[in-house]
Amino acid sequence: MALLSEFVEPKWQRRRGLRKIHVVAVLAAIAAAGLVLHMFSEFGVLDLGDDGGERQLVATVDLRLGTPALSRERGEAWARNDVKAGALKLLRVGPAPGKAETARAVRMKQRYGVDWLTHSEQVTPLTTAYAEGYNGVMRAEIERRHGKDVADGLLGFEAASSPR
Repeated sequence: MALLSEFVEPKWQRRRGLRKIHVVAVLAAIAAAGLVLHMFSEFGVLDLGDDGGERQLVATVDLRLGTPALSRERGEAWARNDVKAGALKLLRVGPAPGKAETARAVRMKQRYGVDWLTHSEQVTPLTTAYAEGYNGVMRAEIERRHGKDVADGLLGFEAASSPR
């Protein structure tokens, strides 16, 4: 393997033997390795003693990232925030609503203060799970505020407007 100095400097100008830069490079590498070992022992990744203790888990990985279960939890959390803010909303997933559905949504807003929003026009497992989680929390709040009949009526409206 040729060094860069072989290409830059003519052969007769090259110094032979150990140079200061070589010493600095080796010392920096040793210091970096020592720092890494110190950090590993500090955080419990590397057990340098025989105390018989268990290895500690350094980090956890959430394997549910991008799954319907996590989307449902996010929808539920967002709905709880909206309930705390005093807003009643229901989400639909799928194509934009027609004239009849829009008119009924306007009546529901006027009578009960419930907004119908289109969460996404793309029907995927993630968007459907998010809307189901959100609507589940909102349905319980609507039932608490306005009664079971209103919640059932909105539930029927939701079933009629979902593109399954």
